[in-house]
Amino acid sequence: MIFFTICSRNFAGYSGALWSSLRKIYPDVKFYLVLCDDENGFDYPALQYPILKMRDLGISNIDNMKLKYNITELNTSLKPFAFEYLFNLHPGEPVVYLDPDIFVVSRLEELEQNFRDGYDCVLTPHICEPAEYAEMSDLKFLTYGIYNFGFCALRDTPQTRRLVAWWGRRLEEYCSIDSARGLFVDQKWGDYFAAFIEKTKILRHPGYNVAYWNLAQRKLTMRDGQWLSNGLPLRFIHFSGNRIEDAGVFTRHAGQFNVRNTPELVGLLDTYREAIFENGHSYYSVIPYAFSWSGVGGFNEHTPETLRRRAHDEDVRRPHLPITEYHSHDQFVADRRFNARSIARRRDVEQASTGKGNTFETEGYCSVCNRPSRFVTSMMYSIPDGKGGMLPNWREHLSCTDCGFVNRVRAVIDVVEQRFPVPRDASVYITERVTPLYEKLKDRWPLIIGSEFFGTEIEPGDIVNGVRNENIENLSFPSASLDFILSLDVLEHVPHPDTAFEEVFRCLRPGGVFVFTVPFDCTIDADKVRAILHEDGELEHLMDPEYHGNPIDMENGALCFRYFSWDTVRRLKDTGFEDAGVLSCWSQDLMHYGDQFILFARKAHVGAR
Repeated sequence: MIFFTICSRNFAGYSGALWSSLRKIYPDVKFYLVLCDDENGFDYPALQYPILKMRDLGISNIDNMKLKYNITELNTSLKPFAFEYLFNLHPGEPVVYLDPDIFVVSRLEELEQNFRDGYDCVLTPHICEPAEYAEMSDLKFLTYGIYNFGFCALRDTPQTRRLVAWWGRRLEEYCSIDSARGLFVDQKWGDYFAAFIEKTKILRHPGYNVAYWNLAQRKLTMRDGQWLSNGLPLRFIHFSGNRIEDAGVFTRHAGQFNVRNTPELVGLLDTYREAIFENGHSYYSVIPYAFSWSGVGGFNEHTPETLRRRAHDEDVRRPHLPITEYHSHDQFVADRRFNARSIARRRDVEQASTGKGNTFETEGYCSVCNRPSRFVTSMMYSIPDGKGGMLPNWREHLSCTDCGFVNRVRAVIDVVEQRFPVPRDASVYITERVTPLYEKLKDRWPLIIGSEFFGTEIEPGDIVNGVRNENIENLSFPSASLDFILSLDVLEHVPHPDTAFEEVFRCLRPGGVFVFTVPFDCTIDADKVRAILHEDGELEHLMDPEYHGNPIDMENGALCFRYFSWDTVRRLKDTGFEDAGVLSCWSQDLMHYGDQFILFARKAHVGAR
């Protein structure tokens, strides 16, 4: 199945949360965002999934629609055109629309079966039995429509294409909120679908499209770690009308259900709120909408309050960094193939940013300094771009003119802060001590311990000229004594990295996290070993020796033993880590160009060996 959603820039945190919920269940999900907004100034190539712009959809009347529709009306009017576009892109495949404020919690097994059974259209009704006395009564759905079009699943067939074309023509003119004329955006037109598409399935499963309008008929419970609705698996919940900044509000559209009288919703809402903010809501929510707020109805109840309340809040101006997590080479390759257009756009941006001289500057936002800055890049260690020119080694450049940190170091700081928030009083160990990074992190974590490696002849834990000596293959820390271990470009200089993994695992407390960077080759499944240190102490070079900078021996540097591969993830799990993977990020706003790869491993909270 192909999934898509539609939203404006201020809702990008919601689309990210929807994508992440789907990806946990469908690791290779094909997901698109249709952007109902101006893409200029929006760092859309950084997103983990491809976007479709309004001009991609071929809507002849789009300029008039931008003028007359409000944000809700215009977003919903794009739906049939997006279906048609995706039918052409993925002919014959089922396409599923989900509203951006939907959160998927388990596999959509019934929907999959519906398509296997030959249905071409699958809809969910607002209610599945009379609601004569409920706050959201059956009378109201005569105004809003029988089916909720926050979900709509269609298969590419001639009959479906005819309906989609008709639907699009109607929405070009009649996608307004106008109850006096019997109109409610795209949704009211959906009442015709079951009549127009012969093989339509009305999916009455209580686990689909759970929302404020049907909670009077659906009881949510948790059993053995699984959410249930009326005793059946909850598939997705629709947080329509949520006020995500206020943890006490489930929906602003109805007062009957709230976090006080429906406590079973609190856990789901807390999980959802966390996902929304992890996906950059604080930053995206205050981006102004490019078109009309008012629309034909003269008002718009969906205008985000945060836009008025927080537009000048310094804390929300820091750009969000989208981060993609991979667990295998196959997953990475499939994702990059699916996102090929976004990847190509990133390369175009990088090429356009490359100056003509040996050294050039670019503008962006430094999250370490927490303000706009300039970034210096040189062509040292540049590589061919495949088009007759050269590209910089972005990983080791883009140095902030204020703090001095290069791309890869800033990326690690961003990723750790966003994905692995470490408490100020945590026990943190970093495998460096005489560097600006250590001094910077000491401000964040006063208990941080840093070290350098002075050789095996000095005992681990000993102090040399005021600096602690540690060998990551033989650490001096007690077992289960550290919360977080950070290592930047050190393990490639270690002869036996698997021994180092075992030591890190031993020293971490249950639930502890290990984050590290190394030269990582995303194209290989096995490490590229450059040198071997045998048990008898003999050093064997399998390739020409390669030395990297060493802060305590700048003259001789440190020998590189290997380039790491996807096999590293397997070896980390074999060591005993509960979870391990590779994180990837790119951002024009934050000046993270090139392919940034950061590895992580997490120790289980319970049952750790």
